[in-house]
This record gives sequence, C-alpha cells and structure tokens, in this order.
Amino acid sequence: MNSFLFDFVSPAGAIISSRYEPLMVGLSYLIALIASVIAMHLAEVSRQFHLKRDRHLAMLGGALAMGVAVWGMHFLGMLAFELCTTVQYELVITLLSIFPAFIASWAAMQWMAHVRKHTYDLWLSGTLIGVGIGVMHYTGMLAMQTSAALVFNPWLVMMSVLAALGLAIMALWFHQFCTRSPSLRPWRHLLSGLVMASAITSMHYLGMAAARFIGTPQFSEPVPTVDRLYLSLLVTMGVVTLLGGVLAQTMITRQRQLARELQFKEHQMRVIFQHAIDAIVITDAKGHIQMVNRAFEAMFGVQSQAMAGRQIAKMIPDWKQLSTLSRKRRQHDQAQKVVAERNGVHADGREIPLRIALTRVIEEELDFCISFLMDLTVFRQQQSALEKLLTEDPLTGLFNRRGMLSMMHGMVSQLHAAHDHQGVVLLFVDLDGFKAVNDTYGHPVGDEVLMSIAQRLPNVLREADMVCRYGGDEFVILLTFSSHPEALASMVAEKLIEIIKQPIKLQSGHQIHVGCSIGIAYGKPNTAEEIEALLQKADNAMYQAKKGEAGKVVFSS
Repeated sequence: MNSFLFDFVSPAGAIISSRYEPLMVGLSYLIALIASVIAMHLAEVSRQFHLKRDRHLAMLGGALAMGVAVWGMHFLGMLAFELCTTVQYELVITLLSIFPAFIASWAAMQWMAHVRKHTYDLWLSGTLIGVGIGVMHYTGMLAMQTSAALVFNPWLVMMSVLAALGLAIMALWFHQFCTRSPSLRPWRHLLSGLVMASAITSMHYLGMAAARFIGTPQFSEPVPTVDRLYLSLLVTMGVVTLLGGVLAQTMITRQRQLARELQFKEHQMRVIFQHAIDAIVITDAKGHIQMVNRAFEAMFGVQSQAMAGRQIAKMIPDWKQLSTLSRKRRQHDQAQKVVAERNGVHADGREIPLRIALTRVIEEELDFCISFLMDLTVFRQQQSALEKLLTEDPLTGLFNRRGMLSMMHGMVSQLHAAHDHQGVVLLFVDLDGFKAVNDTYGHPVGDEVLMSIAQRLPNVLREADMVCRYGGDEFVILLTFSSHPEALASMVAEKLIEIIKQPIKLQSGHQIHVGCSIGIAYGKPNTAEEIEALLQKADNAMYQAKKGEAGKVVFSS
C-alpha cells in the first residue's frame, strides 16, 4: 500500500468507498469503556496498598490492561471498517502499536494514583494520554495491507488529536470532580470512564475519517477484513481475559494485604490484651473462663493454662449477678456495661477488693462476657492514708479540727436517726502556761508537752468519748449524755484538770508543769449549723475561764 502523510487535494473519483459494521463499532466503545473504568478503579485501589511492590504491581496491571484494551478498541474499530478491496494487517507493526497505548495508560494511572493532584499534572497527563492514543492509532493504520493508497486530511488529523487531548484531560478532571462530590462519588469511575472511552473512540473514528483510500476497487460493495470474525473474537477474548486476570491479581494482592492487616491487628490486640494494666477475663455466657491476661494471673495468683474452662464465680462470687444485670440492661436498651465494686478471692484465700466493669456481648450466635478488673487494695490504702492525713493531727495522732467536725456530724446524725434523746457535751480545753514553755525551751519541747498531754486525755474518758486537737494548745472533748449533762461535764473537767497539772517529764530530764482552762457547752444539735454554734459557745466559755473571772471551768450561758 502506498501511504502518504497528507494530501490536500485528492481526486474525488479515485476514493474507494467504505463503511462500518455497527455492532463492532459498539463493541469497540464497550471495550474502551470497560478498560477505562477498570483502570480508574485500579488506580484508586493502588493507593490503599502499603507495600510499594503491591502499589507498583497494581498500577502496572492497570496500565497494561487499559493499554491493551485501548489497542483492542482500535483493532476492533479497524475490523469494523469495510472497503471495496481486500484488507489485511502486518503482524509486527500491529503488535508494536500497543506500546504507545501502554505509555498513555501508565501516565493516566500515575496521575489518578496521586492523592494530591496539581493543575500542571492534569494537563501533562492528559496530553500524554492524547498523544499516546494518537500515536497508537496512526501506527496501527500503517499496519494495513491493501492495494489502495492511504492519504490523510491534515485538518481532520489535527481535529482528532485535539479531541483526544481535550477529552482525556476532561476525563481526568471529571474523575477528580466526582471524587470530591458526595453525590457523584459512588459513580466516579463509571462517569469518568464514559468520558475517557469517548476520548479513545473519538480519536480513532476521527482519525479514520481523516483517512482516504485511493485506488481501483476490487469489489462493487465494501467487504469485511480477511478473517474478521476470527480476529474480533480473538481480540475480544484476549482483552477480556487480560482484564479479568489483572482484576483477579489485584484482588489477590488486596486479600493478602487484608490478611496481613488482620494478622497485625490480631497481634496488636493480643499485645494490648496481655500488657494491659487492669486484669481482663473473657468468659462464655455461663461463666466458664476462655481467656485471661497476665494482669489477671498476677492479681489472683493463678496460671492462664489452669484457668481455661474453670468457673469465674470461684474467684468472683458475684459474677453471675453482674452478668444477669448486664443482660437485663441490654434487653431494656440501656447501657450494657455494669460497673460495681465487689470482692474477689485470691488463690491463697484472701479477699481482693475489686472494681469490675462487665459487658455482656450478644450478637447473633455469640454470647460472651468481657470483664475488666481493677485491684482496689492500693487505692483504698491510699484513700485511707489521705483520709487520715486530712482528719488526723500529725503530731499527737488525735483527730484534728476537720476530723472532729466530721465525727460530730456523723454522731449527731446517728442520734437523730435513732430518735435517741441523748445530747452532746463539748469541753473546750486550753493549756495554761504553754506559751512560756515554748518561749523558754523552744518549740521541740512544746511539741513534746503536747504529745504527753494527748496521751493522758483519753485515760479519763469513756471509750465512746472523743478527743481532738483543735489547734495549737487547744483540745476539744466530746461526750454524749442522756441526762444530767452538767454533772457529767463537771466530773470530766475535774479529772482533766487533775491529770493535766501533773508534772511532765521531758526526755532531757527536766519537768514541766502546765495547767488548763475549760469552757463547756451542751445541747442536742440536729444540724451542722447547730453543731457549729455549740462549738462556738464552748469556745467563748473557755475564754471566760482563761480570764480567771469565774474559775478554771466555765459553762456557757
């Protein structure tokens, strides 16, 4: 065949008439559409792969599939073309025309696989795709073997290339636009694939419209290409097989990655499970232990191997009650998690205070419980130490002011709840001569005196009575009475004066003498305000006693 790139003037009578087989034209577009959709899907899937090898394989497979499909579309389009002369194809040139299509497809895959896409990338990739499709098309046309001469209309050639460039760029932009649009996102591959398939087929059929076959017709009517049915079936089956193979390979790679991710997450969960600070135990619905972590082993003094199948109720007696409560909450659409404080049983028989968070999981055929256990032993020790620090005087070991008020509120509440007719007597004790001890001997000796007095005071009180260091050298005694409060208070006050004035022997060997002044108030308070008022009365009475105007013991008026 004599071929010429361009011919601006062609004798009309010398042009051989031609036509297309509609079904094969439709098949060529369908192949281009399927290839475009698959390529765009694979480009997006490739971004999900963590390994570079998998990403490159997915992109290579997508580029190969799209390139071969574009070539297949071109070849089917050529087979759909009928001339009034015999047409055959040169095998080597036909196969070599695949490479421009592959390069164009690779450019498209590279751009679509990028998360961040810039405008110049869009224009560059679209241009490469258009040029690649054009080179593939005109290379494939040169593989035609016929007795006619082939010339091209330059304006239609230019139009076909521009159409391929414009539609390719539009297809890439439209894919990006659909990806960002919530309503179009589910259809992004199909919609952009329709535009890309139009770019491919437009390039081909505009390029064919630019071609003129000049010569003497061999037949009065256009005839199919030699072995058209055989070649079209071979090309279609080959393209479909290749596309299926690429998709299958991508799915296998994706499954391998999912398997790796599942293995990693399983390993991660096992590490978290085993190294969790709190004890974790998983049981079935009946309370048989299925799995425990290392914290559980340390908490209960057992080995996980010996735990499988054992009843959790042997270590947490109230477990069944908590499990039932969780199930009832689930049935009433409430929070499934039950949080409670219960005691557990250590392997050596001692009790362990626990905070238990239990969740009952019921899904389809699954029914099991997950329990998180926190040992409250240290927490309660710290809590007790903190309460002691807040309510106990560090020097004397007696209650401080906060502790005394708390105990008074509790005592009054108990008396009120029991409808008891008892009341309380408050003795406000202030040491006489203590300032002189501090000034003469120093504060360490003063502390020694306070500790000695604190040890003496309980000796003259009943077991139910309470004594506290109110502050400095002041002490408060709380008594309960049912009758004759003044007699009770006077008797205790006399004993206090007697025991306090006894000499105090210091570690240095010296002896110290101090006295005391006592203010007394009594009543039956029911509220916190009444307790504070009673304490203030005792304080005022103590100041009257301190002045010596009415003796060392003064009752509030």
